[in-house]
Amino acid sequence: MRNTLQSSLRLIGCGLVFSTLLLTSCSEEAISTDMQPLADSQDLTIALKTPPAEPIIIDDLGTDALKTTQAPGVDRGRFNITLSYLLPPTPRQQEVFEAAAARWERIIIKDEPSFTGTLPSAFEGFPPLVDEGTVDDIIIEVALAPIDGPGNILGQAGPQFVRTDDFLTLSGIMFFDVADLDFLEELNLFEEVIVHEMGHVLGIGTLWNVAPFGFDRTLRGGSDDNPYFLGRKANVFWNAEGGTLELPIEGDFGPGTRFGHWDEEALNNELMTGFLNLGENPLSRITAGSMKDLGYGSASVGESYDLPKGTQGVAAKSSGSREGLHIAKMEELLQPVGFVNMKKKGKK
Repeated sequence: MRNTLQSSLRLIGCGLVFSTLLLTSCSEEAISTDMQPLADSQDLTIALKTPPAEPIIIDDLGTDALKTTQAPGVDRGRFNITLSYLLPPTPRQQEVFEAAAARWERIIIKDEPSFTGTLPSAFEGFPPLVDEGTVDDIIIEVALAPIDGPGNILGQAGPQFVRTDDFLTLSGIMFFDVADLDFLEELNLFEEVIVHEMGHVLGIGTLWNVAPFGFDRTLRGGSDDNPYFLGRKANVFWNAEGGTLELPIEGDFGPGTRFGHWDEEALNNELMTGFLNLGENPLSRITAGSMKDLGYGSASVGESYDLPKGTQGVAAKSSGSREGLHIAKMEELLQPVGFVNMKKKGKK
Protein backbone atom coordinates (compact mmCIF):
# COMPACT_ATOMS: atom_id res chain seq x y z
CA MET A 1 0.00 0.00 0.00
CA ARG A 2 1.32 3.43 -0.80
CA ASN A 3 1.45 6.17 1.80
CA THR A 4 0.14 8.97 -0.39
CA LEU A 5 -2.70 8.85 -2.85
CA GLN A 6 -3.08 11.12 -5.85
CA SER A 7 -5.43 10.72 -8.77
CA SER A 8 -7.12 12.98 -11.30
CA LEU A 9 -10.84 13.66 -11.30
CA ARG A 10 -12.21 15.31 -14.44
CA LEU A 11 -15.59 17.00 -14.03
CA ILE A 12 -17.46 17.73 -17.27
CA GLY A 13 -20.77 19.54 -17.32
CA CYS A 14 -20.99 19.83 -13.54
CA GLY A 15 -19.42 22.08 -11.01
CA LEU A 16 -17.92 22.05 -7.57
CA VAL A 17 -17.21 24.89 -5.18
CA PHE A 18 -14.49 24.03 -2.69
CA SER A 19 -16.11 26.14 0.03
CA THR A 20 -19.29 24.06 0.04
CA LEU A 21 -19.36 20.70 1.78
CA LEU A 22 -22.34 18.45 2.35
CA LEU A 23 -22.75 17.63 6.03
CA THR A 24 -25.16 14.99 7.20
CA SER A 25 -25.79 13.22 10.45
CA CYS A 26 -27.40 9.82 10.68
CA SER A 27 -30.35 11.40 12.46
CA GLU A 28 -30.43 14.83 10.80
CA GLU A 29 -31.12 16.32 7.38
CA ALA A 30 -28.31 17.70 5.22
CA ILE A 31 -27.53 21.23 6.30
CA SER A 32 -25.92 22.49 3.08
CA THR A 33 -26.42 21.27 -0.46
CA ASP A 34 -26.16 24.42 -2.59
CA MET A 35 -23.58 23.75 -5.27
CA GLN A 36 -22.43 26.44 -7.69
CA PRO A 37 -21.11 25.60 -11.18
CA LEU A 38 -17.55 26.08 -12.33
CA ALA A 39 -16.36 26.01 -15.93
CA ASP A 40 -17.57 23.18 -18.16
CA SER A 41 -14.24 21.39 -17.86
CA GLN A 42 -12.04 21.48 -14.79
CA ASP A 43 -9.20 19.23 -13.68
CA LEU A 44 -9.21 18.56 -9.97
CA THR A 45 -6.71 16.52 -8.01
CA ILE A 46 -8.11 14.62 -5.03
CA ALA A 47 -5.15 13.85 -2.82
CA LEU A 48 -4.53 13.39 0.88
CA LYS A 49 -2.09 15.81 2.41
CA THR A 50 1.33 14.40 3.23
CA PRO A 51 1.41 13.60 6.97
CA PRO A 52 3.27 16.32 8.88
CA ALA A 53 6.67 15.59 10.42
CA GLU A 54 5.29 16.61 13.82
CA PRO A 55 1.73 16.14 15.13
CA ILE A 56 -0.64 19.08 14.72
CA ILE A 57 -1.89 20.35 18.08
CA ILE A 58 -5.25 22.16 18.23
CA ASP A 59 -6.93 23.69 21.27
CA ASP A 60 -10.65 23.38 21.89
CA LEU A 61 -12.06 26.90 22.23
CA GLY A 62 -15.14 25.80 24.16
CA THR A 63 -18.75 26.42 23.17
CA ASP A 64 -18.74 29.88 24.77
CA ALA A 65 -16.28 31.04 22.08
CA LEU A 66 -19.08 31.27 19.50
CA LYS A 67 -22.27 33.27 19.82
CA THR A 68 -24.21 30.50 18.15
CA THR A 69 -23.25 26.86 17.84
CA GLN A 70 -22.72 25.41 14.39
CA ALA A 71 -23.07 21.82 15.55
CA PRO A 72 -24.53 19.66 12.74
CA GLY A 73 -27.73 18.52 14.38
CA VAL A 74 -29.34 18.51 17.80
CA ASP A 75 -27.36 16.88 20.58
CA ARG A 76 -29.69 14.72 22.63
CA GLY A 77 -27.02 13.29 24.87
CA ARG A 78 -26.22 10.46 22.47
CA PHE A 79 -23.28 9.63 20.19
CA ASN A 80 -23.61 11.24 16.76
CA ILE A 81 -21.58 10.46 13.64
CA THR A 82 -21.52 13.37 11.18
CA LEU A 83 -20.49 12.76 7.58
CA SER A 84 -18.86 15.53 5.53
CA TYR A 85 -18.78 14.70 1.81
CA LEU A 86 -15.89 16.22 -0.11
CA LEU A 87 -17.83 15.71 -3.36
CA PRO A 88 -21.61 15.34 -3.65
CA PRO A 89 -22.57 11.65 -3.24
CA THR A 90 -25.34 9.92 -5.14
CA PRO A 91 -28.54 9.25 -3.17
CA ARG A 92 -27.57 5.57 -2.96
CA GLN A 93 -24.09 6.35 -1.64
CA GLN A 94 -25.48 8.70 0.99
CA GLU A 95 -28.06 6.08 2.00
CA VAL A 96 -25.34 3.47 2.53
CA PHE A 97 -23.09 5.76 4.55
CA GLU A 98 -25.94 6.84 6.81
CA ALA A 99 -27.02 3.22 7.32
CA ALA A 100 -23.44 2.36 8.28
CA ALA A 101 -23.31 5.23 10.77
CA ALA A 102 -26.59 4.06 12.28
CA ARG A 103 -25.16 0.59 12.91
CA TRP A 104 -22.29 2.08 14.91
CA GLU A 105 -24.61 4.49 16.72
CA ARG A 106 -26.55 1.50 18.04
CA ILE A 107 -23.35 0.29 19.71
CA ILE A 108 -21.73 3.56 20.83
CA ILE A 109 -24.41 5.40 22.76
CA LYS A 110 -22.69 7.78 25.20
CA ASP A 111 -21.91 11.34 24.25
CA GLU A 112 -18.34 12.57 23.82
CA PRO A 113 -17.40 16.17 24.70
CA SER A 114 -18.13 18.56 21.84
CA PHE A 115 -15.26 20.40 20.17
CA THR A 116 -15.44 24.04 19.10
CA GLY A 117 -12.84 25.52 16.77
CA THR A 118 -11.29 24.85 13.37
CA LEU A 119 -10.16 21.50 11.94
CA PRO A 120 -8.23 21.36 8.65
CA SER A 121 -9.30 19.16 5.77
CA ALA A 122 -7.25 16.03 5.19
CA PHE A 123 -7.18 16.80 1.46
CA GLU A 124 -4.97 19.14 -0.55
CA GLY A 125 -6.62 22.32 -1.78
CA PHE A 126 -9.83 22.09 0.24
CA PRO A 127 -11.10 24.47 2.94
CA PRO A 128 -11.22 23.48 6.62
CA LEU A 129 -13.35 20.50 7.49
CA VAL A 130 -14.72 22.58 10.37
CA ASP A 131 -14.33 26.36 10.25
CA GLU A 132 -14.98 27.96 13.64
CA GLY A 133 -17.74 25.47 14.30
CA THR A 134 -18.71 22.76 16.77
CA VAL A 135 -18.34 19.00 16.37
CA ASP A 136 -20.60 16.61 18.24
CA ASP A 137 -19.22 13.88 18.63
CA ILE A 138 -17.21 12.80 15.60
CA ILE A 139 -17.02 14.09 12.04
CA ILE A 140 -15.80 11.93 9.15
CA GLU A 141 -14.55 13.46 5.91
CA VAL A 142 -15.74 11.27 3.04
CA ALA A 143 -14.20 11.34 -0.44
CA LEU A 144 -15.65 9.20 -3.25
CA ALA A 145 -13.38 9.74 -6.25
CA PRO A 146 -11.18 7.86 -8.74
CA ILE A 147 -8.01 6.34 -7.30
CA ASP A 148 -6.44 3.61 -9.43
CA GLY A 149 -9.23 1.78 -11.22
CA PRO A 150 -11.24 -1.30 -10.23
CA GLY A 151 -9.79 -4.16 -8.23
CA ASN A 152 -6.76 -2.45 -6.74
CA ILE A 153 -6.72 0.01 -3.85
CA LEU A 154 -10.25 0.31 -2.51
CA GLY A 155 -9.46 3.17 -0.20
CA GLN A 156 -7.95 4.64 2.93
CA ALA A 157 -9.54 5.10 6.34
CA GLY A 158 -8.58 6.02 9.87
CA PRO A 159 -8.57 8.73 12.53
CA GLN A 160 -7.34 12.22 11.62
CA PHE A 161 -7.54 14.10 14.94
CA VAL A 162 -8.01 12.49 18.34
CA ARG A 163 -8.96 13.97 21.70
CA THR A 164 -6.10 14.11 24.18
CA ASP A 165 -8.31 13.38 27.21
CA ASP A 166 -9.42 9.89 26.13
CA PHE A 167 -7.50 9.36 22.84
CA LEU A 168 -10.68 8.73 20.87
CA THR A 169 -11.40 9.99 17.37
CA LEU A 170 -12.73 13.50 16.87
CA SER A 171 -12.33 13.54 13.08
CA GLY A 172 -11.53 10.85 10.56
CA ILE A 173 -11.11 10.05 6.87
CA MET A 174 -12.85 7.63 4.51
CA PHE A 175 -11.47 7.84 0.95
CA PHE A 176 -12.89 5.33 -1.57
CA ASP A 177 -12.27 4.56 -5.22
CA VAL A 178 -15.57 5.04 -7.07
CA ALA A 179 -14.38 2.47 -9.62
CA ASP A 180 -14.88 -0.28 -7.02
CA LEU A 181 -18.31 0.71 -5.72
CA ASP A 182 -20.39 -1.00 -8.42
CA PHE A 183 -18.47 -4.24 -7.82
CA LEU A 184 -19.23 -4.02 -4.10
CA GLU A 185 -22.92 -3.54 -4.91
CA GLU A 186 -22.85 -6.63 -7.13
CA LEU A 187 -21.45 -8.64 -4.20
CA ASN A 188 -24.02 -7.05 -1.87
CA LEU A 189 -21.09 -5.87 0.27
CA PHE A 190 -21.19 -2.10 -0.25
CA GLU A 191 -22.66 -1.30 3.18
CA GLU A 192 -20.49 -3.94 4.87
CA VAL A 193 -17.34 -2.31 3.48
CA ILE A 194 -18.43 1.13 4.69
CA VAL A 195 -19.27 -0.19 8.18
CA HIS A 196 -15.92 -2.01 8.31
CA GLU A 197 -13.90 1.08 7.35
CA MET A 198 -15.90 3.27 9.73
CA GLY A 199 -14.85 0.87 12.48
CA HIS A 200 -11.21 1.65 11.70
CA VAL A 201 -11.96 5.39 11.85
CA LEU A 202 -13.46 4.85 15.31
CA GLY A 203 -10.29 3.09 16.44
CA ILE A 204 -10.49 -0.64 15.68
CA GLY A 205 -6.96 -1.70 14.78
CA THR A 206 -5.83 1.93 14.58
CA LEU A 207 -6.04 3.09 18.22
CA TRP A 208 -5.53 -0.19 20.10
CA ASN A 209 -1.93 0.49 21.15
CA VAL A 210 -1.19 4.17 21.67
CA ALA A 211 1.39 4.15 24.47
CA PRO A 212 4.01 5.58 22.06
CA PHE A 213 1.79 8.68 21.82
CA GLY A 214 1.85 9.08 25.61
CA PHE A 215 -1.61 7.67 26.37
CA ASP A 216 -1.96 4.60 28.57
CA ARG A 217 -3.74 2.12 26.29
CA THR A 218 -2.37 -1.24 25.18
CA LEU A 219 -5.06 -3.55 23.81
CA ARG A 220 -2.97 -5.77 21.53
CA GLY A 221 -0.72 -8.25 23.27
CA GLY A 222 1.02 -11.54 22.54
CA SER A 223 3.70 -12.21 19.95
CA ASP A 224 3.71 -11.15 16.31
CA ASP A 225 2.83 -14.73 15.37
CA ASN A 226 0.04 -15.06 17.94
CA PRO A 227 -1.39 -11.62 18.76
CA TYR A 228 -4.48 -11.34 20.91
CA PHE A 229 -6.79 -8.70 22.31
CA LEU A 230 -6.26 -7.67 25.92
CA GLY A 231 -9.54 -5.80 26.49
CA ARG A 232 -11.63 -7.40 29.22
CA LYS A 233 -15.09 -6.65 27.83
CA ALA A 234 -14.40 -8.05 24.35
CA ASN A 235 -12.91 -11.19 25.88
CA VAL A 236 -15.98 -11.67 28.08
CA PHE A 237 -18.16 -11.75 24.96
CA TRP A 238 -15.63 -13.87 23.04
CA ASN A 239 -15.95 -16.50 25.77
CA ALA A 240 -19.72 -16.02 26.01
CA GLU A 241 -20.09 -16.65 22.27
CA GLY A 242 -18.18 -19.93 22.65
CA GLY A 243 -14.54 -18.96 22.16
CA THR A 244 -11.76 -20.32 24.37
CA LEU A 245 -8.50 -18.76 25.53
CA GLU A 246 -7.85 -15.13 24.52
CA LEU A 247 -9.62 -13.32 21.69
CA PRO A 248 -7.29 -13.70 18.67
CA ILE A 249 -6.15 -10.82 16.48
CA GLU A 250 -5.14 -11.59 12.89
CA GLY A 251 -1.43 -12.42 12.66
CA ASP A 252 -1.33 -13.51 9.02
CA PHE A 253 -1.62 -12.05 5.50
CA GLY A 254 0.90 -9.24 5.87
CA PRO A 255 0.61 -5.47 6.40
CA GLY A 256 -2.90 -4.06 6.21
CA THR A 257 -4.49 -7.26 7.50
CA ARG A 258 -2.41 -8.42 10.45
CA PHE A 259 -2.63 -6.64 13.80
CA GLY A 260 -5.67 -4.57 12.75
CA HIS A 261 -8.49 -7.13 12.55
CA TRP A 262 -9.97 -10.12 14.34
CA ASP A 263 -8.51 -13.46 13.29
CA GLU A 264 -10.35 -14.74 10.21
CA GLU A 265 -9.83 -18.43 10.93
CA ALA A 266 -11.40 -18.14 14.38
CA LEU A 267 -14.09 -15.48 13.93
CA ASN A 268 -15.02 -16.29 10.32
CA ASN A 269 -17.79 -13.91 9.20
CA GLU A 270 -17.51 -11.31 11.99
CA LEU A 271 -17.45 -7.95 10.23
CA MET A 272 -14.14 -6.76 11.67
CA THR A 273 -12.02 -9.65 10.39
CA GLY A 274 -9.83 -8.88 7.37
CA PHE A 275 -12.22 -10.73 5.04
CA LEU A 276 -15.86 -10.03 4.20
CA ASN A 277 -17.81 -13.21 3.57
CA LEU A 278 -20.46 -13.49 0.89
CA GLY A 279 -23.64 -13.35 2.96
CA GLU A 280 -23.98 -11.96 6.47
CA ASN A 281 -21.11 -10.18 8.24
CA PRO A 282 -22.45 -9.19 11.67
CA LEU A 283 -21.07 -6.69 14.16
CA SER A 284 -21.05 -9.02 17.14
CA ARG A 285 -21.05 -8.36 20.87
CA ILE A 286 -17.31 -9.04 20.69
CA THR A 287 -16.76 -5.92 18.60
CA ALA A 288 -19.24 -3.99 20.75
CA GLY A 289 -17.24 -4.99 23.82
CA SER A 290 -14.01 -3.88 22.18
CA MET A 291 -15.46 -0.39 21.77
CA LYS A 292 -16.01 -0.28 25.52
CA ASP A 293 -12.39 -1.40 25.98
CA LEU A 294 -11.29 1.49 23.74
CA GLY A 295 -13.05 3.90 26.07
CA TYR A 296 -16.36 4.57 24.35
CA GLY A 297 -19.62 4.53 26.26
CA SER A 298 -21.01 1.55 24.40
CA ALA A 299 -23.94 -0.80 24.84
CA SER A 300 -23.43 -4.54 25.19
CA VAL A 301 -25.39 -5.26 22.03
CA GLY A 302 -24.50 -7.04 18.85
CA GLU A 303 -25.98 -8.41 15.66
CA SER A 304 -26.83 -12.12 15.49
CA TYR A 305 -23.57 -14.07 15.33
CA ASP A 306 -22.90 -17.80 15.41
CA LEU A 307 -19.46 -18.77 16.75
CA PRO A 308 -19.09 -22.56 17.14
CA LYS A 309 -18.67 -23.48 20.80
CA GLY A 310 -15.09 -24.29 21.68
CA THR A 311 -13.54 -22.22 18.88
CA GLN A 312 -9.89 -21.87 19.79
CA GLY A 313 -8.33 -18.47 20.15
CA VAL A 314 -4.77 -17.14 20.33
CA ALA A 315 -3.16 -19.59 17.88
CA ALA A 316 -5.88 -19.88 15.24
CA LYS A 317 -4.36 -20.02 11.78
CA SER A 318 -5.75 -19.59 8.29
CA SER A 319 -6.48 -22.72 6.28
CA GLY A 320 -6.17 -21.21 2.82
CA SER A 321 -8.68 -19.92 0.26
CA ARG A 322 -12.17 -18.67 1.09
CA GLU A 323 -15.14 -17.14 -0.69
CA GLY A 324 -15.51 -13.46 -0.15
CA LEU A 325 -13.54 -10.24 -0.29
CA HIS A 326 -10.09 -9.74 1.26
CA ILE A 327 -11.02 -6.25 2.33
CA ALA A 328 -7.89 -5.67 4.41
CA LYS A 329 -5.65 -6.25 1.38
CA MET A 330 -7.43 -3.42 -0.47
CA GLU A 331 -7.36 -0.85 2.33
CA GLU A 332 -4.77 1.38 3.94
CA LEU A 333 -5.29 2.16 7.62
CA LEU A 334 -4.34 5.72 8.53
CA GLN A 335 -2.90 6.99 11.78
CA PRO A 336 -3.77 10.32 13.45
CA VAL A 337 -1.96 13.42 12.24
CA GLY A 338 -2.84 15.54 15.25
CA PHE A 339 -4.41 15.95 18.66
CA VAL A 340 -7.02 18.22 20.17
CA ASN A 341 -6.60 19.51 23.71
CA MET A 342 -10.14 19.42 25.07
CA LYS A 343 -11.23 21.99 27.60
CA LYS A 344 -11.74 20.57 31.06
CA LYS A 345 -15.47 20.05 31.27
CA GLY A 346 -17.79 17.25 32.22
CA LYS A 347 -19.40 15.11 29.57
CA LYS A 348 -22.95 16.12 28.79
